[in-house]
Amino acid sequence: MKRLFTGITVLVLALTAVGVMSAQSDPRIGTWKLNVAKSKSDTAPHKSETRTYEVSGDSTTLHVELINNDGSKQVYGYTGKLDGKDYRYTGQVPGGANTVSVKRGGNQFDSESKKDGKLLYTTRAIFSDDGKIMTLTTKGTDANGQAVNSVRVYDKQ
Repeated sequence: MKRLFTGITVLVLALTAVGVMSAQSDPRIGTWKLNVAKSKSDTAPHKSETRTYEVSGDSTTLHVELINNDGSKQVYGYTGKLDGKDYRYTGQVPGGANTVSVKRGGNQFDSESKKDGKLLYTTRAIFSDDGKIMTLTTKGTDANGQAVNSVRVYDKQ
């Protein structure tokens, strides 16, 4: 019985360590708040935005809450892997995309947002050396054909 308990304890600790190491190796993990003053966009920037990335098994889950300038709230997100495959967005995504694919190269993450398989816009995430600032650069068009060009700066919470 003691051996079984020891074996289970070791397994739980190992799985916990793997989860912690995965979170630490992915600089996105955590909560990020938009720094409106440092961000630039072709369209009016949001009043506020909070992005939360969490490890979920071998996938990452993104949850976004933003407040538009008119006071309306948008909530969206996805759960996916860094394999370049399309994963469905949930909620109301700005720009009208319904899928996203993400690939990683070091501490740079490149994503493609699509609507019904058609590429709308790309986003590149780059992190400061200290891991406290995330910059998202988005280029392309939205589902209505309007240009989407922005550089959004986020502070880690």
